[in-house]
Amino acid sequence: MTEVRQVTDSIVCMRRASYLTCSYLVRTRTGLVLVDAGMDSGGADVHAGLRALGAPPEAVTAILLTHWHNDHAAGAAAIHAVNGAPVYYHRGDLAQFTGTGGATGLRRWISDRIPELGVLVLAKGLLGESVPEPVDADHFVEDGETVLDDFEVIATPGHTDGHVSYFYRPERALFAGDALAVIDGRIRFMARPVTMDLEAARRSMDAILSREPLYVCPGHREPLTSGTEAACTEMRAHLARGGAWPLLG
Repeated sequence: MTEVRQVTDSIVCMRRASYLTCSYLVRTRTGLVLVDAGMDSGGADVHAGLRALGAPPEAVTAILLTHWHNDHAAGAAAIHAVNGAPVYYHRGDLAQFTGTGGATGLRRWISDRIPELGVLVLAKGLLGESVPEPVDADHFVEDGETVLDDFEVIATPGHTDGHVSYFYRPERALFAGDALAVIDGRIRFMARPVTMDLEAARRSMDAILSREPLYVCPGHREPLTSGTEAACTEMRAHLARGGAWPLLG
């Protein structure tokens, strides 16, 4: 089941209840922009959001991906196949997005048979080391560039090599993927076992929180829409002190 929640007048969140995975649709001046594509390889999460907006799949004009993990990128190929919308991601995750660096043999066979349900979707991706359906980039994003007029790209490695976040300037909305977590109205770390490089992830968190967002749209649980300034200040202070990173974030 996919829940659709309004974040702002122009942003909706599609959340898969079984794993609290969030992807987003942003109504921009030039059309709908999809930020991450849900954990269903048929694009069901995205289609739920489109139905809530009363918009057809063809209304999606671009697909921005934060990183390759299946719980965030599984639906990208299906949505692109429907509307041909250009796909944006970082070259650091190219092998996993295209499947060229994916597992083969028995590992691939097992991965292909794991259902896209709850935490199993993470196991499916990590075992197969690629998205279920390959998706090529029409544009490789780079740190510091602006895409689609209003989305600033911020390199946020740590969770994956090619992880990026997007700062949507008109709304001061930060689409952080798994560069951070939001739990009970507070900014938190992602779980340590799924963070490859803890020091890089710390630097990434500080970089994105320094943008002083009004809205923080993470890859899991729910967006932070109130008390954001205080939550960001608290986490930046914790990072500056070298504060502890709990096992589960």
